[in-house]
Amino acid sequence: MTGAADNAESAPAAATAPAAPAALPRRVRAAWIVTYPLIVASAASTTLAVVDTLLLGRFGTAALATIALATPVFVFGSALVVPWGTAVQVLIARLHGAEDTARIGRLLGIGLRVCLAAALLPTLTIIAAAPWILHVLAGGEVPVEASTVVRILACTLPLTAVTAHYRGVFGGLGRTRITMQVALGVNIVNIPLDVLLVYGLGLGAVGSALGTLAAVASGAGYIAWLARRELRPDYPAPPIHRSRWRRAAGGDEKAEGPASRALAGEVWKIGWPDTTFAVIVYGADVLLTAIVATIGTADLAGYRLMVTTVTVLWVVVFSCSSGISILAGQRLGADDEPGARAALRAGAVLMAGLCVLVVLLPLLVPYWYFGLFSTDRGVVDAATSAVWVLLLLVPAMVVAMSLAGLLRAGGDTKGIMYAGGLSQFVLALPVAWFAVQVLGWGIAGAYLGFATGILGRAVFTVLRWRQGRWRTALSSAAIGSK
Repeated sequence: MTGAADNAESAPAAATAPAAPAALPRRVRAAWIVTYPLIVASAASTTLAVVDTLLLGRFGTAALATIALATPVFVFGSALVVPWGTAVQVLIARLHGAEDTARIGRLLGIGLRVCLAAALLPTLTIIAAAPWILHVLAGGEVPVEASTVVRILACTLPLTAVTAHYRGVFGGLGRTRITMQVALGVNIVNIPLDVLLVYGLGLGAVGSALGTLAAVASGAGYIAWLARRELRPDYPAPPIHRSRWRRAAGGDEKAEGPASRALAGEVWKIGWPDTTFAVIVYGADVLLTAIVATIGTADLAGYRLMVTTVTVLWVVVFSCSSGISILAGQRLGADDEPGARAALRAGAVLMAGLCVLVVLLPLLVPYWYFGLFSTDRGVVDAATSAVWVLLLLVPAMVVAMSLAGLLRAGGDTKGIMYAGGLSQFVLALPVAWFAVQVLGWGIAGAYLGFATGILGRAVFTVLRWRQGRWRTALSSAAIGSK
């Protein structure tokens, strides 16, 4: 992208949040400018996981089994950390819309401390309990290097917290290309390091984990340095000698502490429901996979092929939803609710268009599409039997995730948590179990349950949106208003 996209990224950090364009095509373009870097960043992370799997698969079965066992623990730990960066993003977007540079400067430090505190418990727990956790997951014998690999990956969680915080800061300011640059930079560091450590030094899964640790550290260091260089001049924050800073800034020392605690409270208010939601979704996915695992090897492999397509869909809808939360949050911070609704509509149109592009090939030429991933006719048949579910998934995803972006912009992450929990455990899992175990519908039954859950989430999210709690979820005393 050129022109407006470049201008948006090169503009001074403290620039006023742009007003929502009047025409829908321009609003969609504005949404694209914010969203496409998030899509690229997510795709880069997915690509890295694929490359890592290929490298270890060629190194040896034991190494691949080790990383397969360690990855769920690492992903779960990350799911407890990353949502706190999203909470920072929501608040920064609101404050940016309100042109409140003082509170943004204060949040730069407060948000980082909250994110690091959130990473501390899972890091220490995983390091201390790694052998026991792996034994439970494996249900028996654990690969020799697995505990070492898990502990190395656990050490990345505080670094992930740093990255998540600053990604939230830059994202809230609308500078999402920073997120893309960091994700691509991590890949550039990680892939050559993996080759060197896994093959050059023959470290296998341990080498892969060390490469991940080094790459995440480089990404965290880069984005922290970038934030200090580009943000601190416009958003000064108190150094260690706070009273000296307050006197220099003409601030009220008595008011400073409560104001900081109020901001930390808003981060907590947004962050804990999002973290709970991440755990709910992760747990439900594990249970759904367990249901599918009972129906045979071909169906399980076909399920994996469909997972690949649905994963790409999630990359698109999560990125578009995040873009909506940024743009709508900025408008809400500027007391411009019509502008926030305009951002919602534009983001939903963009999300729908991109989702259609993702599912076009599997819907029109399913045998050819799934044949790219497997030469086994039985596996391809299994995947094709469930492809029709995409017709239900896409509209439901667009409704649920676009409105979730607006709810998140307003700070109503409790609504998102309730919708996610109810849809997964009241609808998705019971329907999937019944369709697979009782009706014998195989992978199609599993995905029918999944689609039912997303449809339910869409309904619950619409109801929550209509309640209007997103308008008042955040404290005006803590975040101010324009």
